[in-house]
Amino acid sequence: MFDPNVSPKPAPIRAKVIKDGNSVAVRLPACLGLKPGEQVDIDVRRDNTWPAGFFELEPSPDFPMPERTSPASREARKRRLFDGAGELPRT
Repeated sequence: MFDPNVSPKPAPIRAKVIKDGNSVAVRLPACLGLKPGEQVDIDVRRDNTWPAGFFELEPSPDFPMPERTSPASREARKRRLFDGAGELPRT
């Protein structure tokens, strides 16, 4: 049910963290209309982490794992790529 006294949740805004002397600061976009000295709440989210429970997931039959190549074929490929000398062949 719609409640006119409750404002909708605002969309997330990305902000850049910058170094400021021996501290860090958060640079917020001017479109927020903040004035110097105003206080804001910041919800820190890190994009470089795996979701909780990700590694406990079972493999999906919809995403089959590729077959591994045999060690002999890997060695043959390495010889073709590196010409047996450990360097890329010159053309």
